[in-house]
Amino acid sequence: MNDFAAIDRLRAAVWRAWRWPGQLRYQRSLETRMLALPARTMALNYGGVVQRDAGAFVAGGRVKLRHLARVWPEQEHFNLLYLVSSAPPKFALELVAWAKARGVKFVWNQNGVAYPAWYGTRSEELNGPMRALRQQADYIFNQSEFCRQCADRFLGPVHVPDEIAYNCVDIDHFSPAAPPSGSACRLLAAGSHYEPARVFLVLETVAELLRRNFPVELQLAGRLAWSDAESAVTARIHALGIGSSVGRIAAYRQADAPAIYRAAHILLHPKYKDPCPTVPIEAMACGLPVVGSASGGMPELVSRESGVLIEVPESWEENQWPSPPAMADAVETIMSRYADFREGARANAQSRFSKQGWLAQHRRVFQSLVASS
Repeated sequence: MNDFAAIDRLRAAVWRAWRWPGQLRYQRSLETRMLALPARTMALNYGGVVQRDAGAFVAGGRVKLRHLARVWPEQEHFNLLYLVSSAPPKFALELVAWAKARGVKFVWNQNGVAYPAWYGTRSEELNGPMRALRQQADYIFNQSEFCRQCADRFLGPVHVPDEIAYNCVDIDHFSPAAPPSGSACRLLAAGSHYEPARVFLVLETVAELLRRNFPVELQLAGRLAWSDAESAVTARIHALGIGSSVGRIAAYRQADAPAIYRAAHILLHPKYKDPCPTVPIEAMACGLPVVGSASGGMPELVSRESGVLIEVPESWEENQWPSPPAMADAVETIMSRYADFREGARANAQSRFSKQGWLAQHRRVFQSLVASS
């Protein structure tokens, strides 16, 4: 244990030494900048991380920044700095200190934190900077109640005004079409896949359904983000004997996402302790019920009318997964009342996760912060 701790301290020291020259250059560049605060208007800056290319691949925190930037384009002279914990600029701490010293209000959007099951002994490498940024915020949007509780647990409590702002979806862009035709149930697993176990569980669920003579097809969509992932997934598909039932879609753009959702009946999203995933929200907006893990922020997002969540053990030390039979049972439950679940999924997204409501929530807070300046 002591050896591992020493290695972690050495790694952190090397990282700080490597980062220092760039940090110093950035601080000097900030000091040469003039910042004229706009008067009584909402002028926002996002740390320069918003991707302006409409055709670019966008994921995670940058998706919500795009929603904001369409209404409040990023300004060089600003009185509101808005940063997202899952997509901070490289020198966020320096930027925040410089902006706040000049009277800028700092709004922090808190997603998940690092903990042993996800990031092991290196959790503090992520949590340390996140803690420092959160403590300087003038207002905090937590992406779920789970995100707020995790931040208090691993980053420490802060005495800052805050509220819950679930991730949102463009209800008009992500909308239902006619359900897929054919006799097979079409499953979808989408997003960026960082954990082999999550993908293998989905594949094993397909194999379990086929063993039950339940006709099923799967589209595995999105980036497989671990070493040798494509070959490992191909090998597992071959070992399970489900090659004819599995299709593959590589990384996709937001513009292409609705068509991918509309080609499926059900989304499978078994990730453990997912803080506030956007993929299930987008899927529900397209009329897809969700099968997932009753952990993290998922119970706050997926109602009983819009999907089936499977109970799993509570742990911060190890990821816990539903069993393939439990996942298969959930798929069969949804398909037995598919029209009801489909209607419930769309209604849940419309009433709770619309982009218009999310933007109105932000506008109210921004106006209050500017008025108090």
